[in-house]
Amino acid sequence: MENNFRGFDKNTNRFLFELQFCNTIEKQNENLVKYKKYITEPINLLYFDLLETVDLFDFDFETKPARCISTPYTDRRFSPTVPLKEYMYLRFRQAAEKTDKIGLYFDMGSECYGYGLKIYKPTAKGMDLVREKIGGSIKLVSELVDELMDKGFEIHGDKYKKDHFPETVECSAKELMNMKCFGISKTKPVNDSVYSEELAEELKTAFGDLKEFTELLVK
Repeated sequence: MENNFRGFDKNTNRFLFELQFCNTIEKQNENLVKYKKYITEPINLLYFDLLETVDLFDFDFETKPARCISTPYTDRRFSPTVPLKEYMYLRFRQAAEKTDKIGLYFDMGSECYGYGLKIYKPTAKGMDLVREKIGGSIKLVSELVDELMDKGFEIHGDKYKKDHFPETVECSAKELMNMKCFGISKTKPVNDSVYSEELAEELKTAFGDLKEFTELLVK
């Protein structure tokens, strides 16, 4: 096996697509052989390639493989007849917290892949603290978010129906403050970059782009 990520096999998205139609207990062992080749082995290499970038942040992420790399198996409590995941993911989440964990992620299914920043296990109290941090650096946050938008990132999340900060001028920071929770991400159709080392470089660049904003939310 290669020591560095060289891309997913070109049969990966076909396997994920076809898995939707044969993801049964009877086919599980047969599918696991392909799952290991097309997903488990390369995503582990991708994880190790991204560790150096994640280590550059000025706070600690959870970096144990078991906490960062998706397993093949679904939660059988919720998917009793569908044994294997039909997608994959990596996630690097804030190590010091049990809730409201700032994290970076990559995920991919048969048609699309995405990456960016999420807040895992958000709580009302935790999001209030996030809003306080944003409100204390409105100009800087708006500049950082605007730069991310210029690079193709998008804000997503549920907005409050009512403006909770009517005295604050309209800006990117205010948009985040008026959300119950938010993420900043890119979503793309599966393309040739996922079949080469270009994907790792794309993710390293994206995580680097998110670094200053992410650190501001944690401080």
